[in-house]
Amino acid sequence: MSAEVIAERRFPGWGIPAAIVATVALAVSAVVALQDPVPTWELDLTNWINDVNDAWGTVTYPIMQLGTLAGPLLVGAGIVIFRRDWWLGGAAGVAGLLAWFGAKGVKRLFERSRPLEYLPDIIVREGNGAGLGFVSGHSAVAATAAVFAIVALPSRWRPVPVVLALTVGLARVIHGVHLPADLIGGWSLGVLISLGVLALLDAIGPQPTVRRGDA
Repeated sequence: MSAEVIAERRFPGWGIPAAIVATVALAVSAVVALQDPVPTWELDLTNWINDVNDAWGTVTYPIMQLGTLAGPLLVGAGIVIFRRDWWLGGAAGVAGLLAWFGAKGVKRLFERSRPLEYLPDIIVREGNGAGLGFVSGHSAVAATAAVFAIVALPSRWRPVPVVLALTVGLARVIHGVHLPADLIGGWSLGVLISLGVLALLDAIGPQPTVRRGDA
């Protein structure tokens, strides 16, 4: 019996529900970010997360670097090495760049300050605490890397990139440079950018194939 060669889509089956959730989360976080003054509950939550033992800052610091461009580039390299999918690996890097610069664009639109502006006693464990906060670029890039990792990994490993992306965001609050709405907005933006890139890749790029029905 001959095998049937079937083209596989890279856009995941859960992509549309995830895009809907991310869109709603981004909209809600944007509403919070526009509030002046900053909601008390958000400041209290920021203080609670930030007021942890310094050991947590040390432990989360290397994980936080996955929210730099190194994150999606590492994922992309892994996809190329282990899956031999140059298109998907390259798309991971492109999505990471879009998330990084997209977050910078959103920051300029909202011009929301970082926590130090509202919480003078917050512990700033990285940098000087100055600059714009919404959305978190680290969270956006980490979410982008996570989406591509989830697409490429076997199902049993997929919770790992989710946990890592969440940790990147929480680390930004631990280090005193973001508020919770910044994280939610960043994660949501990263998910939407990743899914958009995957949809575009399916539309214009060559699709990988699988063989089914070998006798």
